[in-house]
Amino acid sequence: MTHSDTRRGFLRAAGGAVGVGTLSGCLGTLDAENAQPVRFGAILPLSGPLEQVGTHGKRAVEQAVSDVNRAGGIRGRPVELTALDSEASPDVALEGYRSLVDAGAVGFVGGLVSDASLALAPKAAEDGVMEVSPASTNPQLTDAGRTNGRKFFGRTVPSDILQAIAMAKILDSLQYAGAETVSLLAVDNAFGSDLAAEIEANLDADVVANVGYDPSADSFEGTIETVFADSPDAVGFVSVPGQEHGVLDAYAASDYHAPWVFSAGMFGNDVPSSYEGFYSASLSSVQTEGYFRLSRRLSDIAPLAPYAANAYDAMFLMAAAAEKAGTVSGPAIADSIQSVSGGSGHTVAVGEFDRVRSLVDAGRELNYQGAASGVDLTDALEPLSSYIVEHVSSGRVEQLELLQRQFFQNGGDR
Repeated sequence: MTHSDTRRGFLRAAGGAVGVGTLSGCLGTLDAENAQPVRFGAILPLSGPLEQVGTHGKRAVEQAVSDVNRAGGIRGRPVELTALDSEASPDVALEGYRSLVDAGAVGFVGGLVSDASLALAPKAAEDGVMEVSPASTNPQLTDAGRTNGRKFFGRTVPSDILQAIAMAKILDSLQYAGAETVSLLAVDNAFGSDLAAEIEANLDADVVANVGYDPSADSFEGTIETVFADSPDAVGFVSVPGQEHGVLDAYAASDYHAPWVFSAGMFGNDVPSSYEGFYSASLSSVQTEGYFRLSRRLSDIAPLAPYAANAYDAMFLMAAAAEKAGTVSGPAIADSIQSVSGGSGHTVAVGEFDRVRSLVDAGRELNYQGAASGVDLTDALEPLSSYIVEHVSSGRVEQLELLQRQFFQNGGDR
């Protein structure tokens, strides 16, 4: 396929993926310029192994747009959303991004995988378009998307540095895996390799193997043999939902036995018997009131896939930032998004964009309490979140310990 053919394909997708949000009430006598739609995008994997994660994220973004439009839009202007399939590919994501820029988008939710976000962030900064990722956790993204004193890349999930500290604690601690030797197994991309490196840097245990794997491989028997070649006490496993099945099926069919420590979001509703004794360092994000509000709005796809709530928060925060800024543009969103995410302002919850407008009109500060968490963004436009130590026992996932934000601020004192 030629570049122009690919381009036309994305433009067709942009026209048909998501309908234009419309206002539920009258816009009054706004002039033609102010009544023009505000264009946002979503660049998420809507096909392939991450299809469910991506499509649930898309639905969550659509819900945020619906909530904003139901309240009258941003500065009285309706929001129009274009959702594109990244196929979890940086190249495909970049091609879709170009079509969003050509259409005048001021911001977008994406990418999902870190490889895509690492490719998109410098382009977004160059073009002055705001990007907020619901799932990309690579530590390099803390400094990505900066230009002329602004940061055009934000995320509603914390950096992998926090996750690495939590996973290292579980692997090292005598009350959990208590490992003296560890093998690390990570999906072979920027997310996997960089998180594995951070885990190793935080471990007291000796790393006897550091193995990357391709989730599309035909066989994983050799991968499992390499992981267990030096009889590790435990395995640190870095992957994402949808890309873990082949390698874990190979482990279940083998004669090897050791506790595994999963990266965040890997325990679903159905826990295979082979997971018995496994651990996970999971984001403590599913018990907020905002999460339950969003789940009720999206009851037809509940339970929500990982990062769907984060996708809602990403879109809502950009809309709230534009409303507060008074100017609907990428730079205006970049300047305002931290201020609407936290602090001592008046609380705004999921679905309450009418309250956003009322507070802004009254000159008040606001503090968005999101679907995934409080989403208090740092200067790097990323949250410091708590993690939960989870453990599979008798086929059930039990929660053993909450690692508060202070734990990470203190450097993960184990």
